[in-house]
Amino acid sequence: MITIKVFGIDPYLLRNISKDATPKLAQIYEISPDEINFLGAECLYVHDGVEQNTWNLLIEVSAPKKVSVLENEAFKILVNYFKDVAINFECVFYYFSSDNYHHYINTDYPRFMKEDNLVNVDYQEEDISIGEDGEVDEEELYLGNAFEGFEEKIKNKK
Repeated sequence: MITIKVFGIDPYLLRNISKDATPKLAQIYEISPDEINFLGAECLYVHDGVEQNTWNLLIEVSAPKKVSVLENEAFKILVNYFKDVAINFECVFYYFSSDNYHHYINTDYPRFMKEDNLVNVDYQEEDISIGEDGEVDEEELYLGNAFEGFEEKIKNKK
């Protein structure tokens, strides 16, 4: 499992990058594309009080120790994809023992949601009533005492 965390990028922009970069990374790492995931956090990259998003990125790669020999090749691939969306970026590789990686996969469902296994639900709008003034008639909010009558019963029980 290889996880690539990117800070300082619009996380929605990361969708296209991950789609394009994953096959190339999987090829050099000699693993399945299903073993590579990208994380894009909605965060604020700040230096000296000034927002740096899309000017500077921080990329963190977590990977098994056995692939550390491929770090330079992986970095070149990342440069190729991120140089078009940011001016500068730093990349830090963190390695872990495969003994420290655990997972649970529910075999009742596909491993990942993909374009060909998404479920689309059609929502039906409620009946909307339009008033004579052309405005949507909405149910008025009840501003009374919702506990009216119950207060007396509670007092009598004490």
